[in-house]
Amino acid sequence: MTMTKKIFKNIFLACFSMLVVTIVIIFGVMYNYHGKQIMNELHSEINIISVGVEDGGTKYLDTLSKSEKARITWVNKDGSIKYDSNVSKSKMENHLNRKEIKDAMKNGTGEDIRMSDTLSERTMYCAKLLSDGSVIRISTNQYTVWILLLNMWQPLAIVVIIALVLSYIIAYLSSKKIVMPINDLDLENVEAVTTYEEIEPLVHKISHQNRVIRDQIKELKRTQAEFNVITSNMKEGLLVLDLQGKILSYNKSVKKLLNISSLDDEYLEDLSIDDEFKTNINNAIHGTHMSDTFEYGDRYLSLYCNPVEVDGKIKGAVAVILDVTEKHQRELLRREFSANVSHELKTPLTAILASAEIIGMEATPKETVTHFAHNITKEANRLITLVNDIIKLSKLDDKSYEPEDKEVDIYEIAKNVEDTLSPIADNCGVKLTLYGEKTIVHGVPTLLSEIVYNLVDNAIKYNKPNGSVTITVAPINGKATLIVEDTGIGISKEDQSRIFERFYRVDKSHSKEVGGTGLGLSIVKHGVEHHNGKMKVESELGKGTKITIKF
Repeated sequence: MTMTKKIFKNIFLACFSMLVVTIVIIFGVMYNYHGKQIMNELHSEINIISVGVEDGGTKYLDTLSKSEKARITWVNKDGSIKYDSNVSKSKMENHLNRKEIKDAMKNGTGEDIRMSDTLSERTMYCAKLLSDGSVIRISTNQYTVWILLLNMWQPLAIVVIIALVLSYIIAYLSSKKIVMPINDLDLENVEAVTTYEEIEPLVHKISHQNRVIRDQIKELKRTQAEFNVITSNMKEGLLVLDLQGKILSYNKSVKKLLNISSLDDEYLEDLSIDDEFKTNINNAIHGTHMSDTFEYGDRYLSLYCNPVEVDGKIKGAVAVILDVTEKHQRELLRREFSANVSHELKTPLTAILASAEIIGMEATPKETVTHFAHNITKEANRLITLVNDIIKLSKLDDKSYEPEDKEVDIYEIAKNVEDTLSPIADNCGVKLTLYGEKTIVHGVPTLLSEIVYNLVDNAIKYNKPNGSVTITVAPINGKATLIVEDTGIGISKEDQSRIFERFYRVDKSHSKEVGGTGLGLSIVKHGVEHHNGKMKVESELGKGTKITIKF
């Protein structure tokens, strides 16, 4: 029940009760007043009748009985009935013990009020002592309250209806007026509204509570903002769920990692994701710490799930999702690199061992010894080159390795590379040409030299007879630019994305003929990344390759 209804009910009942009580009191007062008036009239009538009886006796009474509504009784001094206007005196009992008779004989007058046997009316008696010692008595009936109410039910019903209507109106208006100041309270600014003194302590408490709530909301908003900033910038996906599996909170990384457009008001079971993912989170909701790595599309994701406990009871789970694709790929590359290194080392070592065994034979001709000694020298140089390249890559992979940068003329480096590789180009029947001008790059001379050398060396090795290699160095659009273009065998579209992988060779059979470690372009890639450069490969099978680097 609302406060307004309760106040209305109480006021209505109070008003109606007061009106009813007032009517009852007024009716009772009037009823008693009416009774006294009747008694006074009886006294007046008994005085007149007593005079008539003294003079005329029963003859006088006989004349009265026909016109008077009151009952007249004449009682002898011994209590016997001498006359009664309504009942035969022979049927009446002795009245000497009647109160009004006894009082009249003693005091000269007497009166009494008695209820009738039917309880529907009461009888009022008034008696007076006559000169001969007898008593004359007059009586009349007065209806009881219940009979009067019964007789007056129509006007009483009207009064009750009026009382109900008035009570309803008074209660309605009063309840509205009482509650109005409370309803008008502005909970954000309660002290600005004038209200009852009785509720001022409540108003002050609400005001204090408002200040506390505002401070708490402000702190919550600040905390929420910090949480949102942290989680929204996390690369890791964050997912919070309740016991029913409903998603309570998440960050944008989750949607990106799971490739889901929205997670608002979603349940875990409704998501179109891997069943293994769901199983791990459900296990966490049931209290088990879970961690797993699984393949999700073209990526690898690591999932860490922990149950959330509050007061020793599990309330849900928190899941953290990490994209470990790059880590997984690096692991694969590391394994591949180890296998490739082992293979690359094994080949020259096997050749050296075989050559050494042949040389060690006593019957080996001198010409054969010279040939295999030359093989040992060649394979040893290949091993040294391979080891040096691996060392270079290891240094480039080491983040703590920071060689000193300085101003370098890359055109001068290209000129030195041209001078070094020109004899090799001539032997291969490849024309090597350098174009450009002085171009300054802020970088590491040895790394820049390795970049130019490996690009030009590959362009010569993988060229065609009577082919050409063109080196261009110049500042283009404000960027120091190196272009190495050849007319060689070219690179397919499929291989272009992999040529910078370690030990990857486009044409393995040709690679064995020309030598090399398969690490040259990997060194080029790392060198360009170290100088924050950008590299572009343009190539077509059978038509040559053009590699452009901008620093």
